[in-house]
Amino acid sequence: MSSHFPNAFDTPVWYLFMPLSGEGKLFTEKRYASILAARLNDDQRNAMIKVEEYTFMPDAIHLIIREGALQLEMWWEPFKDAILKHLPEGAAWGNCTYERISDAAAFEHRAFEMLYLPVWKGLASDPNGYAYNSVNNRAKIDL
Repeated sequence: MSSHFPNAFDTPVWYLFMPLSGEGKLFTEKRYASILAARLNDDQRNAMIKVEEYTFMPDAIHLIIREGALQLEMWWEPFKDAILKHLPEGAAWGNCTYERISDAAAFEHRAFEMLYLPVWKGLASDPNGYAYNSVNNRAKIDL
């Protein structure tokens, strides 16, 4: 049974995949997870986007966001540029992708994948034991 309200997907919801190339395993380091969280929280306070779910892998960011005052195309590039400025020299974004989530089934599918990704990659034995996801929210993102 879905917990989504009718018309919950009228405002665009997106799944974003942002892999890092070059520098490697940064996003689960406290410093860089804090930088990501601060930027996402600022963008939420300014009503640009709303973070619905997230998982930070060592070398990639997985987000489900809802558009706010800005459409994805207007928000995403400045977000990536702002984060890249805080990463070590040599770090660069890899092939970043996005996909529109149009209904509750698609949302639940992506959220499930994001939740279990650290388990499948051998980083945790249980999704509840992985710090940098929406469940544990050690990054302190306003969900």
